[in-house]
Amino acid sequence: MAKKKKANSLKLGLILGLLFPLVVMVVFYLLKFAQYPVAYFKEQLLQMQLFSKFISVCVYPNLLLFFIFIWKDRLLSARGVLMATILLAIGVFILKYAI
Repeated sequence: MAKKKKANSLKLGLILGLLFPLVVMVVFYLLKFAQYPVAYFKEQLLQMQLFSKFISVCVYPNLLLFFIFIWKDRLLSARGVLMATILLAIGVFILKYAI
């Protein structure tokens, strides 16, 4: 009988796929713009119409997470990361064109 692999669930991949870009955003902010308040930083991104682009760039590291799950044969988790990435892409599309 085959063992069920640890860390192979759609839910785990979805959660990690949504959290990883958030962590990337925070790290980017802390490394480059920590001297500015978060509200000011966000306002500047919105004013220069870069907010959706900033979110898009922060989603790129999901590729690494996706491929790690693929290489480790955690296909359900990889599917969750893909689903999270698609949800974020829909959110970016809405931010860019609907608002």
